Amino acid sequence: MAGMNIAGNDVRDYPEKIVELLQPTPIRWIRVHAFPTRSLEESGPTGLNYLQTIEHLCKNGFNILAPIEVGYIENIGSVAIADLDKFIEASYQESYKACKKISEVVRRTGRELIFGIENEIDVKSWILQALPGIGWRASFEAWVQQAVDFNLKYKRLNNILKGANDADPEAKTMTNIVAEDVRVFIEDFRRELAKYSALLKQHSILAEEIPDDLIDWKVELKHLKENLKVDYVGLDNYANWIIKYPVYGQETGSKVREAEKLAGRPVFNPEFGYTTYRTLFERALFWILRRSSASEMQLQFYRNTLGSLEETSSIGTFPWVLFTHPDRPASPRQEAYFGLYKMSHGNLTKEPAFDYYVEWLKKIGK
Repeated sequence: MAGMNIAGNDVRDYPEKIVELLQPTPIRWIRVHAFPTRSLEESGPTGLNYLQTIEHLCKNGFNILAPIEVGYIENIGSVAIADLDKFIEASYQESYKACKKISEVVRRTGRELIFGIENEIDVKSWILQALPGIGWRASFEAWVQQAVDFNLKYKRLNNILKGANDADPEAKTMTNIVAEDVRVFIEDFRRELAKYSALLKQHSILAEEIPDDLIDWKVELKHLKENLKVDYVGLDNYANWIIKYPVYGQETGSKVREAEKLAGRPVFNPEFGYTTYRTLFERALFWILRRSSASEMQLQFYRNTLGSLEETSSIGTFPWVLFTHPDRPASPRQEAYFGLYKMSHGNLTKEPAFDYYVEWLKKIGK
């Protein structure tokens, strides 16, 4: 699968630009993320809604990977912890409704379809994405509860999976985790959690008792193998999310090989990327140290990552992400700078990593 991630709003708002940029390339899979699956009929500035733009992309030769029931505020709103059981039960019906609508659109164009079951289901990701300073998921305590309670989490995931399977039994399914070494940020993670320990204790969640191995992506893969019967497993790689230098990525291939053994099913790379965001301090420091530009570092990350995947059986690559918007607010700020195209004040600027990825796909015959 030669793919690309595109944010849901950008899929809806820029369908012609997407076709223009991607049709000349080997890229034939689009992962729509985040995909607001509870508001698929919501129209954008072109007058088209999400389903209509998906149909447009399919008619132009693209297959769709659609993450379903991702628990971001923009999709599902805020989940009160008192309503958590009700929310988990409702996940089946919400998944079924969305998958049925998406399937009908994709199938009538004859294209392929994969449903993603939630997103980045490992414990650390759900907690980090729910932190009040980030707030992608809310309420904080409801998502921590799901993250650390194995039974709750997999009950919800299986409700989403069943909804997808019932809506389209022929569609493949996958889920993904963030495959970063927990040792890189374990202490920072615990310090951040400690700030909210009083709130969590109100709901009998003892953050200080969360064992280290619970936030290890390899442990999550073992749980997944036995408890979520998806067809594929995805590994997300953001090795340089916090520390931008030295540029990593070369470890991605070994993670794929290890994940295949642990999960017992085909593995691919549905998200990987490198932010070109720099604080004033980072810009000054890298200039003093004579480091490469942010764009050149991003390119090096793609060289490292893609090169490491050549000797693996990874079944697909999906860079994060086609477009980002540096002139729009983002939390954290790094999020606005992952794009292989930057859209700012009406201008579109291509990063060298985009052309490198396209040439790499041609080289390996994807």
